[in-house]
Amino acid sequence: MAYLLSREAFQQELHGQRTDLFTLRGAGGLQVAVSNYGARLVQVAMPDGQGGLVDVALGYDSLQGYLDGQLSMGAFIGRWAGRLRAGQLHAPGGCILQLPVNGGQHHQHGGPLGSRFQVFGVTEVQADAMVLTHTFRTEDDAVPGTVRLTLYLQVTPDNALHMDWMAEVADAATVFNPTGHAFFNLAGAGSTLGHTLQLPASRYVPLAPDVCPTGALASVQGAPFDFRQPRSVADATAMAHEQLARAGGLDHYLVLDDAVASTAAAAPAATPGLRWAAQLSEPASGRAMQVWSTAPGVQVYAGHGLKADPARDLGRGAGQGTWLWKPGDGICLEPMEYPDAPNHPAFPAQWWLPGDVVRGAIVYRFTG
Repeated sequence: MAYLLSREAFQQELHGQRTDLFTLRGAGGLQVAVSNYGARLVQVAMPDGQGGLVDVALGYDSLQGYLDGQLSMGAFIGRWAGRLRAGQLHAPGGCILQLPVNGGQHHQHGGPLGSRFQVFGVTEVQADAMVLTHTFRTEDDAVPGTVRLTLYLQVTPDNALHMDWMAEVADAATVFNPTGHAFFNLAGAGSTLGHTLQLPASRYVPLAPDVCPTGALASVQGAPFDFRQPRSVADATAMAHEQLARAGGLDHYLVLDDAVASTAAAAPAATPGLRWAAQLSEPASGRAMQVWSTAPGVQVYAGHGLKADPARDLGRGAGQGTWLWKPGDGICLEPMEYPDAPNHPAFPAQWWLPGDVVRGAIVYRFTG
């Protein structure tokens, strides 16, 4: 049964702006609650087949929970998702820019004032859709260039959540690499280790000891990162592998193969360039989530940072009460550009110029 949220628990003045909670309902029964604090997916509730709804994404029951809890929980991440090594950004012409660091020695998930810590503007709300806005500024993250983001969220009749964005570059060359950071659990509660995962990816990005990319690509053959056929998360994470030890668990970028079609269903009608990126399934309930994206790869994070810490990991979801999240209780599938790409000549890294418009999308479609 889906947890009943209180809208008032998300209404507050923060950074001089008003936070709120909005619930989008699709004709197929999917229900998604969104906070404009970090454009967060607070709740994703899908039909349970018995006339009710079941939560399939982790979340807190108040804004305070997000202020005190896991920093990226449910958030829209930008301007640069993932890490930039030592806070450095190699710009065209050989210039190296120093960015603020956070969460260790790197610039991570947009830095200490990234979009996950910002209150988005809300320009339109309908029964099944909404539009949010945010401006990325150099004074917040030290990345050159102002970027005006418009984020479109819509729940469609086929029980899919579409996240489409348009980012307009205003005044200087810049980089832009957003993603969504929802923690999913298709069982509704408990461990996700029994979930099965499939991704059409034959290569992954190995990590150096500082958990940033080495700059090379490696084959997934014989490694924990081979999800070309459906494979349980437990099977992958149980392997003895240096890369798992280095990252503390499964937290790696998989490069999607070209021209791979989904065997599960036809592509959603959405942004040009959208392609099948992953399928997550929960055998006991029969629930599944297809992920479609315009990005070249997916960061797969199996939730080892959930530590059963009452200060950060006490969320909702176990029945109608609270749930102390343990390692593996949620899994993130984060479509994005190559990690740390501007700092690796071999990785594709686009610098956008003033006047450019960057478009992208992620679609999560739920079945079962």
